Amino acid sequence: MKRVLAVSLLALFSVTGCTQDRATFDRTGNINIVKGDVCLYTRDAEPGDAFTQYAIYPIEEMNPERHAIMLPAYRACLPNRNYESGKTWAAEYILMKPGGALRRYSVEFIAP
Repeated sequence: MKRVLAVSLLALFSVTGCTQDRATFDRTGNINIVKGDVCLYTRDAEPGDAFTQYAIYPIEEMNPERHAIMLPAYRACLPNRNYESGKTWAAEYILMKPGGALRRYSVEFIAP
């Protein structure tokens, strides 16, 4: 009985998780800087793929604001912002394939 209870509690904790846990972004995103502008994108994008969510924030940010979007991802950059020069930033974003499969990307960069 104790074993069943322990397994049940472990399963419950695994489902609920910890509020401080971040989502797992298992793919490395891509970054390109052209004339001082930062372009966050993914080389994996194909026609019909779309960005569905992103967060771009200073690396020390503990609770970044996430934006729900529906933007074409093929040969496209995420929305740009004014990055404080010399500061380290992180970006997390989700790419949706036409069939609905999701791919999660993350990248860190130092703003020029």
